[in-house]
Amino acid sequence: MANVGAVINSIRNIMRNESGGGISGDAQRLEQLGWMLFLKIIDDKDQEFEIIKDDYESVIPVKFQWRNWASNPEGITGDELLKFIDSYEKGNEGLFETLRNLKNTTNNKRASIVREVFEGSNNYMKSGYGMRKVINKLNEIDFNNSEDKHIFGTIYENILIELRDAGNKGEFYTPRAVTQLMTQMTDPKLGEKVLDPAAGTGGFLTAAIDYVRGKYVNTVDDEHILQKSITGWEYKPVPYVLGLTNLILHEMDVPDYHYMDSLKTEYNNISRKDQVDVILANPPFGASIAEGVESNFPLNYRTKESADLFLILILKLLKEKGRCAIVLPDGSITGDGIKARIREKLLKDTNLHTIIKLPKSTFFPATVDTNLLFFEKGSPTKEIWYYEHKLPKGQKSYSKTKSIQYEEFEPLIKWWNNREENEVSWKVSIDELINYDLNVPNPFEEAKKIIDTKKELDKYERLNFNLNELLNKILNKISTAKNLRLDYLLANHKTVFFNKEFLNSLEQVILEQACKGKLTENISEYSAKDLLENIREYRLSKMDKKQAKKYNSLSKISPDEIPFQLPENWTWCRFAEIVDFDLGKTPASKQLNYWSEGLYNWLSISDMTNYGYITKTKKKITQKAVDEVFKTQKIVPVDTLLMSFKLTVGKVSINKIPLFHNEAIISIFPFKGVNKDYLFYLLPYITQLSVSKKVLMGQTFNSGSLSTMIVPLPPTDIQNRVVDNVKQLIDILEEMKSLNELRNGNINILSTNVLLEAIDSEKVNNLMENANA
Repeated sequence: MANVGAVINSIRNIMRNESGGGISGDAQRLEQLGWMLFLKIIDDKDQEFEIIKDDYESVIPVKFQWRNWASNPEGITGDELLKFIDSYEKGNEGLFETLRNLKNTTNNKRASIVREVFEGSNNYMKSGYGMRKVINKLNEIDFNNSEDKHIFGTIYENILIELRDAGNKGEFYTPRAVTQLMTQMTDPKLGEKVLDPAAGTGGFLTAAIDYVRGKYVNTVDDEHILQKSITGWEYKPVPYVLGLTNLILHEMDVPDYHYMDSLKTEYNNISRKDQVDVILANPPFGASIAEGVESNFPLNYRTKESADLFLILILKLLKEKGRCAIVLPDGSITGDGIKARIREKLLKDTNLHTIIKLPKSTFFPATVDTNLLFFEKGSPTKEIWYYEHKLPKGQKSYSKTKSIQYEEFEPLIKWWNNREENEVSWKVSIDELINYDLNVPNPFEEAKKIIDTKKELDKYERLNFNLNELLNKILNKISTAKNLRLDYLLANHKTVFFNKEFLNSLEQVILEQACKGKLTENISEYSAKDLLENIREYRLSKMDKKQAKKYNSLSKISPDEIPFQLPENWTWCRFAEIVDFDLGKTPASKQLNYWSEGLYNWLSISDMTNYGYITKTKKKITQKAVDEVFKTQKIVPVDTLLMSFKLTVGKVSINKIPLFHNEAIISIFPFKGVNKDYLFYLLPYITQLSVSKKVLMGQTFNSGSLSTMIVPLPPTDIQNRVVDNVKQLIDILEEMKSLNELRNGNINILSTNVLLEAIDSEKVNNLMENANA
């Protein structure tokens, strides 16, 4: 007996490590494994049939039967093996070319299955030696050995799960727990025709086989009936091959499994002989459909949504008294127009007796609200029972390692034949539905929400109180001198919502007061004019030693430029008088050798957050970009002040990593005596003093206008005090913003509860009484 798990892991590793650029990604690896498994399994079954059935002959030509070319571990390999598989040479056709054109008059059905498998499959392996290793590993599994087959069945389930995770293939796999539940609750009986028109890898069909075989099959004749009762349709090649193999593993001699697009079935040509007793399905939703396929359906129901078309098709394919269990997303059980007309038909043509609502993560990695609908054709719906399946206690979601388990459905199964309303189940009359909308929320959950209204009101009052307390802290520190913006806030803050605009206005008041010298006592033994003169002398001495940029004299500030008066020991100055600044550059985006596998951080405005710290950049540039674009410009050192000045003007950050930046950002280097943090906090407001409306509308703000931007400058010791006060107030403001986010969420909950009370106060009152009882 083989260690089946180890064999499959070895095959994976061989394929992953194949040289020559053959298999690319998990999807191709699974397709490769799919046709090889199929070929081995069908040959193992052929050998079994040759023993137990008289005159049985395999439909696969002797040369290409697995036993004759693959079973010998010392058999063909390398280029010879690749030619054997892939050759198109006339008279010496390879395995693929032969099996894609396979014909067999004595067992045409089995031949067509083989043909369909190879029409939709490809050989991706480019190393014949690697392929031989895979073949030899597969030969360690004996599919006629019951224990090997049982173990492989479990591993095959994991292979199907892998298919779900290989790219965007979520529609192919339904968790086994869900297929088992839907099958059990639908109860297919021996002799009833079971169909899955979106069969994928055959999960529903194998669940039906196991269910019927376990409950109803007692004789050889019963087994013969079962063999003719299971049908599947699938139009994508990889899941088709894996599904077909899955059915063969489940002892279906000649699976009635077709490689076809169900939605291309001529709707009007479906007759009674085409109809079935039971349909189990998880149709793809949100998937693309073939061009014009919707024209197969009646005009009233034509749509591009695949799940909705499948539902219309299923209603036609069911016999009278036929039963269906189907997975549908919330998008199919709600919505107007065609969707509403389809639901109307469903409710009038069938008795939709049960809807099970599943957690979002049930079909991990997809996170979609899904529902299981159970209905019987022939009589209209009068009432619908809903059941909400909850996640296990303590589990936040389903995942790859914590998938949904069949045992979780035990309470639902007990409830199924003895239904009562409770916290997870409720009943809705057809007359209560609006526009045939089937997305009816759990009223017990809604009642709980309303019961919690008082808590939310208390929370609202607390948040409002805390916000007002913080606001008062700010107002107590802001000067009460005449300020139109502040006067407005003071007049309205008792009633105004603490919205984003209000808090932004408050921030502007803080910065304005700081720039006017009204946030601190302006007592100092120093003068800003002396500071400015010291900076000028320092710059000239550095220029003489060629240690600083050439100093271009700047025009004197005219009275017309001055927006407000400053304290006596402050002064107005030009930006370029107190700092050096550098503009950045952008390497050409089409020049890949400037960007590919870059080493140096390169900053754009989107990487910046106002009053934030930069710890990473989205893009990096290469040494070549540095040498050819930035040339002699040095990398910006850590803890440099940065400001945006194009499009987004006045956004400031400090870098915590060395970087280069684009031409919409300047790196700022204040001279001695100018506090970097003073500029950090006040530049967003200072830029507004010099930037014209034209610039704020997104037009050019260049190095010249930056240089001449006017800045209110206090002595160094007052700068330090301004920074301390502004930082304290901005921190309080940030706390207000966080509380305001919580309060907005709180308002949304209160609004919903008030709306619910208004819509259905009588029902809610009854539910509240029940909940309190």
